[in-house]
Amino acid sequence: MPAASDLGRDVVVVPPAGIMDDDDESTWSPWPDLQPELAGMVFCRLLSHGDRLRFRAVCRRWRLAAWQQHPLPPALPWLNLDGRITYQSLPDGEVHRIPVPDELQAGGTVVCRGSFDGWLLYDGSEQLECFLMNPISKARIDLPYHWHCDDDDDAILPDYGEEEEGQRTMCFGENAVRKIAVCSPDPVAAVIAGSGVFFYRPGMHSTWLFASGGPCFARDIAYYNGKLYSISSDGELFVHEFSDSISADIVIGIAPQAYSCQGYSWRSTFYLVISCATGRLMMVRWRWHLPIFYNVRRWGVDELRKEIKLDVFEADLEKRRWLEVKELGDQALFLGTSCSRAILSSDYGSCIFFSSLNITRLCSDGIINGIGDCAYCVYDMKNDTFRFDNPVSIKREGLSYGSDGRWRADWFFPCE
Repeated sequence: MPAASDLGRDVVVVPPAGIMDDDDESTWSPWPDLQPELAGMVFCRLLSHGDRLRFRAVCRRWRLAAWQQHPLPPALPWLNLDGRITYQSLPDGEVHRIPVPDELQAGGTVVCRGSFDGWLLYDGSEQLECFLMNPISKARIDLPYHWHCDDDDDAILPDYGEEEEGQRTMCFGENAVRKIAVCSPDPVAAVIAGSGVFFYRPGMHSTWLFASGGPCFARDIAYYNGKLYSISSDGELFVHEFSDSISADIVIGIAPQAYSCQGYSWRSTFYLVISCATGRLMMVRWRWHLPIFYNVRRWGVDELRKEIKLDVFEADLEKRRWLEVKELGDQALFLGTSCSRAILSSDYGSCIFFSSLNITRLCSDGIINGIGDCAYCVYDMKNDTFRFDNPVSIKREGLSYGSDGRWRADWFFPCE
């Protein structure tokens, strides 16, 4: 990774998907005789989305070689910095700004509520309008602003206001919507709110539907083999079948136990990720060994390295059990509240990147002794080491904070 002083010197506006006209004869390549196979190999080695755009802009031959690379490994993500407008990419440190487009503001105020994989969630509460948009391709998925409420749901779900019989208003605030997942090509979106899992299928439903029978406090969701899976706060894995109604069945019981010494317990967070090497569903358990009677305070680097653990498991769906994974090969995992993904990368193989919010939310002022306010943390499974010194180039005073006063940053994966 580049040093902090080298990051973010330029502000780059994200270009549209179509960069150049195929009939532009003025474009040329300094290596016109480079074979398409070699050009394609070079293109696949580019980890930055911005570098991939520039590669395709060189000439028609290079652009053709780039489009022939299928499936193309995802580029390294961007890190959101300030209210879903400013992002910093890995590994080059370029700063990208994606303001809310003016045309979206025509009918009233529209704000960005979160970034989910390659989508941004826009909310127009005045117009009762909500939609996902890919800021690069401009693809859009309109979402309902209400969820269907049965009598049984009233007892377990928050009341955000009733619009008509059997419908209640969804809350799209950043603290309420934990994650949205989209399954392509038939776009099915699922939302984790504070009380469980909702889902919506365009063309079949007019509202969000609540997935009863699943975990009330779901930690993460993922689409795997065409089905929606969710994981509870105890590490239980559920599968959701959806048609006209939704059912949820438990697939795997609680996660393997982590033993604690007397007076201590593990505070855990679970993430679901699809392995890009084996294609299997994985679960990552991030845990912190804390005293049972815990006072929020500052933590030193050496303490963090001793008390934080990451465990990786693969789901054996046939035998209904979790299998521990000791190494990831050429995979790098990026874990976030709103998006988690595995990427093939020989440069960062067996590295797990996770948000610093996992740590700073338990520190007295969000700052770790000996580090400052790190943007993200890295765990290297090969040698069982942590790296916490990963700052961003934009000053902390310019960043956005959540309702608990701590900086909320997460991954965004630009895609076309």
